[in-house]
Amino acid sequence: MEYQKLARLMAFFLISFAALITAKQVAAEINAPAPQNQTDPLVTLNNAFRGEYSRAKSEALSRVGPLIIVEGAKAVLVRNGKRTESEIQPPVYQALKAIAHIPFAVFLMFDQSDFGPLTDERITELRDYRKLIVDAQSSLDDRGFSESQLQRQQKIIDDSLLFLDAAIENRQVQKTELDEFARQMAPVLLENVDEAAKLELDALHSHVSDWRHQMTPDEWKALHVVVMVAHMPRDEELTVQYFQRLFDDPIEGHRIICAEGLWEEPRALELLATHLIDGAAGVAFFGEYMRMHRDLLADAARAYIRNTLLKSERSKEMTGDQ
Repeated sequence: MEYQKLARLMAFFLISFAALITAKQVAAEINAPAPQNQTDPLVTLNNAFRGEYSRAKSEALSRVGPLIIVEGAKAVLVRNGKRTESEIQPPVYQALKAIAHIPFAVFLMFDQSDFGPLTDERITELRDYRKLIVDAQSSLDDRGFSESQLQRQQKIIDDSLLFLDAAIENRQVQKTELDEFARQMAPVLLENVDEAAKLELDALHSHVSDWRHQMTPDEWKALHVVVMVAHMPRDEELTVQYFQRLFDDPIEGHRIICAEGLWEEPRALELLATHLIDGAAGVAFFGEYMRMHRDLLADAARAYIRNTLLKSERSKEMTGDQ
C-alpha cells in the first residue's frame, strides 16, 4: 500500500511538472503566427503528443522496480516504497580528498593570472589561505590515517606551503615554476586518488551486496541505477564503472542512467522515465533499445553532411586545396 501511494505521488509530481513545461511550450507555439490568426492544427496535434509522452513517463515510473540512486557521498535504495540511505564515502575518503585539493588550490591561485607582480591584496589572500592549511595540518593525527597515509599528507602540505611561501616572499610566480610544482605533486596526489577510489568502491560494494541479498532474482534483474554526476567526471565515473561490471552491461542508458547536472531526485527520476520510454520506443520502431538515446536525426544528418552538404569540404581536405 505504501508503495502504491509513493507511485501515485511520484506520478502526480511528474504529470504536474510535465504539464508546466508543456504549458509554456504550448503558449509559445500558440502565440506564433498562424493563418487567419487561428491555432495551427499541427501545433495542437503535437501538444497532444507531448501530453501522451508525459503520461507514459509517469506510468513507467509507477511500475519501475527497485532503484538505486547515487547522490555524491551516499547511495539510496528505493524498494517497495521504502528508502534506505547509506554512506559510500567514509571519513578517511573525505580527508584524502580535502588534502589533495590543497596543491590544486595553490595551482588555481596563479594559473589564470598574468604572472606579474602580486598586489598587496593578493598577498593577503595567499596568507589567509596559508593559515587555513596550517590549521588543517594540526588536525591530521585525528583523521584515522595509517602511518604511510599520514606521512603522505604531511608531504603534500609541506610542499604546498613551501611553494606558497616562496610566492609570498618573491611576490611573483613564474609559469614554469607553477607547472613544475604541479608535475612534482602529481605522483603523491595519485596515491591519494588510488586509496580514495578503493575506499568508496569497497563501501559501495558492501552496501549493494547487502541490498542484493534482500532482493529476489527478478527484482535484481529489474534493478535500475541513477547516478547523479557533474559534467567533467561523467566519462568513466567510478560508480558507473562499478555497476557496468556488476550488471555486465557496458552501455550507459539501459539499466544505468547518468543524471548529469541534475542534483534533485525528482529531476533525476524524470530522466529515468525518459530513458525507459525512449528505450521501449526504440525497440518497437527500430529494433534498437538505445536508438532514441541519441539524436533521431543523427544518421540522416551524418549522411547528408558527408555526402552532399559538405562533400566538397572533404574533397579539399583530401587534396590539400584551399
